[in-house]
Amino acid sequence: MKLIIIAALNRKRVIGRGGKIPWHIPEDLKRFKELTMGHALLMGRKTYESIGKKLPGRRNVVITSQSLPNIEHYHSIDEALGAVKEEEKVFVIGGGEIFRQTMHRVDELFLTVVNNEESGDAFFPEFETEFQIQEIEKHQGFVYKRFERK
Repeated sequence: MKLIIIAALNRKRVIGRGGKIPWHIPEDLKRFKELTMGHALLMGRKTYESIGKKLPGRRNVVITSQSLPNIEHYHSIDEALGAVKEEEKVFVIGGGEIFRQTMHRVDELFLTVVNNEESGDAFFPEFETEFQIQEIEKHQGFVYKRFERK
């Protein structure tokens, strides 16, 4: 199993504000769908609730201490990772606490760095010492960056 974090953050490491993504970039949403389609998604309860539904064409796995009807969920990251260990790729999609708890386990990062200074209440953890950049693709207002573990 290849464990990959996929996230959009700005220059202040903001990933969310009030349970929502503080920007809307259709091109990035399309890329997210293309990269994750057919694979497992690992997320926290708040991320799942902010999406509001299962993302189709992908195995949706939620980490929560609560009971959630009609969605595959586990009470810990270890339990969730054990359940998806046979998957080819597992994408960790948020939120901030799930990113922090999985950062030391992931193989790659697919980051969209948004060119703004918006404030927020959810942040992406530091990762620079453990990963090195492999690809950069510049776009108007944002940059795609792919990192691999050193």
